[in-house]
Amino acid sequence: MDGSDDGAAEGELDEEVYRRAFRSTEAPAVIADPDFVIRDINRGGLDFLGYELDDVVGQPLTVISGDDDVSAEILDSLSRGERWRGQFAVETRNGRNVYGTGSASPIVVDGETKGIVAVFVDTTKQRQYENAAEVLNRLLRHDLRNELNIMYGHIQRAQSAAESPAADESLERARDKIVDIVHKTERARDLRDLLEKSHSASNRPVRLDIVLNNKLVEVMHEYDEAEYEFEVFPEVTVVADDLLPAAVEAVLENAVTHNDAETPRIEVSVDVGDGDVVVSVADNGPGVPESQRDLIFGREEFDQLHHGTGISLFFADSVLSGYNGDIWVEGNDPRGAVFKIRLERP
Repeated sequence: MDGSDDGAAEGELDEEVYRRAFRSTEAPAVIADPDFVIRDINRGGLDFLGYELDDVVGQPLTVISGDDDVSAEILDSLSRGERWRGQFAVETRNGRNVYGTGSASPIVVDGETKGIVAVFVDTTKQRQYENAAEVLNRLLRHDLRNELNIMYGHIQRAQSAAESPAADESLERARDKIVDIVHKTERARDLRDLLEKSHSASNRPVRLDIVLNNKLVEVMHEYDEAEYEFEVFPEVTVVADDLLPAAVEAVLENAVTHNDAETPRIEVSVDVGDGDVVVSVADNGPGVPESQRDLIFGREEFDQLHHGTGISLFFADSVLSGYNGDIWVEGNDPRGAVFKIRLERP
């Protein structure tokens, strides 16, 4: 705000009004002095970064910077009395980098720079969803190529062993692979569409028990060969959005479809803590070796054709990251895996 242009208008309102307006603005905002030392930060900024007022007032602006190069660029522009706009990162109190767009402007009064104001708009969730959509497409392309190679191999075997039991078996397996390809294509398309539609949605309180009940009913109907065990879920809200049901469904389906037991058994439970909630989905399947517990979520890749082992788990991991949540897998006793979903409470 340039005082030389707006001085008359400012005289119509008390200085405290402007102070309260700044403090109550939802978008994270910081005011620094000409030496780039933080002198004030609004409630939106404190909530977003996880700090208290006394933690940051008197500290250099770089204390909340998540990108030193961009910070240097911003400070250089402000030193020349110029406004800066662009993409940059800030670092929260727990060391997590969050990304967004924003602007930083000199506060000029009577031709003299009295301070600096910076405003930040969080786009971390949008970036995560866009990255997730891109990787989903890559996963689909790689999986399709592998599945098609297998299908062609079986078809060739069938052609060379025509009118034999081996030919029938190979053709049956080839048809199964075609069904797998169609399913993966449809699943990837649906998940991509969900990401594209929801990347701009704001996190809000969501009733976890309602989501679990609804999705369990759907999964139990579709996979009625499995046994399900769960008790009445506690009525608890979590920080999420419209993608949470799809993420929960992905984990439940994975517990059934990758289960090699004669009778798959799925147990779902909820543990409510002071600041978060952990959902456990236990199964009696083959389990997940420790060496693959990050790989299955698509967090690692060991060659250019292998990106995790399932599109759905990658999707769930990406969605939960957008809530500042988490998903991991542990071993089950005596056999199987336990997938755990951690969500924050509002």
